[in-house]
Amino acid sequence: MDEISKLEEKLDKLISLINELKQRVEGLEEQNNQLESRNKEIKEKIEGLIERIDGLLI
Repeated sequence: MDEISKLEEKLDKLISLINELKQRVEGLEEQNNQLESRNKEIKEKIEGLIERIDGLLI
């Protein structure tokens, strides 16, 4: 019975670690989505500036 208790303890620790990693991954995915959105906004602003500059040069 003692071995079963130790195994249950190890399983609980593994489940806890898996849940923690899952939360970290979700946080990183959210952060990645925010960065991608920010990158898209910056690209659009740069393209707008380039178009304005091109308009001034013509």
